Amino acid sequence: MTVLTTESLPVTAFAEAINTVAALFGAPLEQPVLAEIRLPVALGPLAPLAQIAGLRPGIETAVAVASERDAAHTETLFNVAFCRLFMGAGGPMSAPPYESAYQGSGRLYQEPAGEMALLLRRRGRTAADDFPEAPDHLVIELALLSEALEFAAASGNADDIETVDVLLARLRGWVPEFVAACQTHDTSGFYAAIAGVLELLLKLPIPAMARAA
Repeated sequence: MTVLTTESLPVTAFAEAINTVAALFGAPLEQPVLAEIRLPVALGPLAPLAQIAGLRPGIETAVAVASERDAAHTETLFNVAFCRLFMGAGGPMSAPPYESAYQGSGRLYQEPAGEMALLLRRRGRTAADDFPEAPDHLVIELALLSEALEFAAASGNADDIETVDVLLARLRGWVPEFVAACQTHDTSGFYAAIAGVLELLLKLPIPAMARAA
């Protein structure tokens, strides 16, 4: 597998990596997805992350955890962990995937949710019908970042580049605390590893994006 350093990382590869990690926090993983994750790293769905320098150890840990037990047991273990961490079933031992949970009063649907709702409207986007979550959900912020990166790489549009900068600043402000909660409370080991990869990914310098004249 070719390793992409921060100097050689295309914007599109960064966007793909963001999109790949976002998908893991959107819903519990089902057996067909787990079967793909258990493939050798270079052949599996996490390859866009593993090819980036510094991220492969965390991905290898996640794949190893996913491969320790039979598929049915792993699916149950991961789904219990997902519900406890991200759907509130863990109570105080959870990791709410919402920016509002880590900013201000810590209550959901606060100022960060309003700010993200405005940004989504400005970008002409709404949450998908099959993902009825607050606009400051981790997956929504990451998906919008990935899209803005793709657009910025293609057009150099100033608004796209500004959106990338805004979203990165937001995510870098609250994701470290989210990651710490995942790594403290995750009972599977998988989400702790993936959260660590996300934090490292967000710390990388964004590849240069040429602004349109």
